Amino acid sequence: MNVLSDETVTEFLARWLKKKKTELKRTTVHEYERDIELYLAPHLGALKMRDLHARHCQGLFDWIISDNERREEHRARVAELKGAADSASIAWREAPTGNPEEKKERARRRAVWAAARDEYLAERKKLQRTTSPATMGTIKATLSSALSDALREELIAKNYAALVTLPKVTKPRALAWTPPRVARWKRTGEKPSPVMVWTLQQTAEFLDHIVDDRHFPAWHLVLFHGLRRGELTALAWDEVDLDAEVIHISEQIVCISYEVHEDAPKADSVRDIKLNRDSVMLLRAWREEQAAEREQWASSGVPAPTEAADRVFTKEDGSVYHPQFFSDRWDRLVELSGLPPIRLHDGRHEAASLALAAGVAPKVVQAMLGHASLRMTSDTYQTVLPEMHAATASASLDLITAYRKAEHAAKLGHAPVETTESHQVQPARPEKAAVMKRAMKRQRRRVA
Repeated sequence: MNVLSDETVTEFLARWLKKKKTELKRTTVHEYERDIELYLAPHLGALKMRDLHARHCQGLFDWIISDNERREEHRARVAELKGAADSASIAWREAPTGNPEEKKERARRRAVWAAARDEYLAERKKLQRTTSPATMGTIKATLSSALSDALREELIAKNYAALVTLPKVTKPRALAWTPPRVARWKRTGEKPSPVMVWTLQQTAEFLDHIVDDRHFPAWHLVLFHGLRRGELTALAWDEVDLDAEVIHISEQIVCISYEVHEDAPKADSVRDIKLNRDSVMLLRAWREEQAAEREQWASSGVPAPTEAADRVFTKEDGSVYHPQFFSDRWDRLVELSGLPPIRLHDGRHEAASLALAAGVAPKVVQAMLGHASLRMTSDTYQTVLPEMHAATASASLDLITAYRKAEHAAKLGHAPVETTESHQVQPARPEKAAVMKRAMKRQRRRVA
């Protein structure tokens, strides 16, 4: 072990990060930079590497947990101040305005409300988000990666990050928007889970609502093929083979502090996705419409933007979208539809749930989503829709019923009753034929 080194943790992390920038993806480097700047350097940076021990690493995370408690207490305090301001506002507005004494009292109540409002707004500005267990896990991973290199350089005796104890990370489970959950959301505005998916009926309603949106083919790819927004933004026509009915996912657009960068997906996310027949028809019509838009733009005499690219989804002038556009547009369409909210990324959950409900093998769904393991697909995306509950709930009962019928028929000397298909679950599928028909008519009218 090199005990003679006076290098501090901050100096080592700067040297380590410089080396990592040549090896890793931009998004990973950005996460390392964030963790070092916000957590590692402020709490461990002044220590010399030779003095760093497990207690220092654990102390960092103990501080984060303690600070989270302070932030939660402050958030509760802000909620109390908001309630007091709202009550003061009601008291002021309900005060009578008749005689001078009443007017004086009303003015006093208004002053009370103004003071309560100002105190609430001042404290609200100080609100800080808590550091989640998942984020603590990424901080630990960054520290562990750095200390692994330090261990190889013999700057420390062992990787102390491996000895750190963290709160358990519980991944949010995707839930379906059942009628009781929808009713509660309408009452309170609260989502039961950060990750929600629509039922088959709700998905069909959303498709009906957005059928005239210019980006309908993009939403179709999200809901039925599980594309990420970065993959949607980066998809080029060179990677679309409509004759073979396949799209090749080989590139993505990533956002780092709102700046966009082209990047290769993770190894498992580089994949081929087999398109359904409606996706093929929509993309054919969309390609013709896009060409017509660009021709019309060129004929107008306005020069094409310098960033124009052969992307599948572009603006009318051919310029590329920022990935945030798709998230914002999706949120607006969901809001206008009146349906309970799901995020654009939840469209991947929807695609997985629909495929699994339709009887697609989980391994195929894993390949479609670009996951490294089948477990990740099952744990993260396999939401059981209510329609599947209804089918599976009766499946075992139907099996016993079919057996009893066969046994009874055998006792009576009748021919055996076929039972091989009697218990098969028939998964429901969204009724989208009418939606697709209207979409295709709309696309043809545009390109005609």
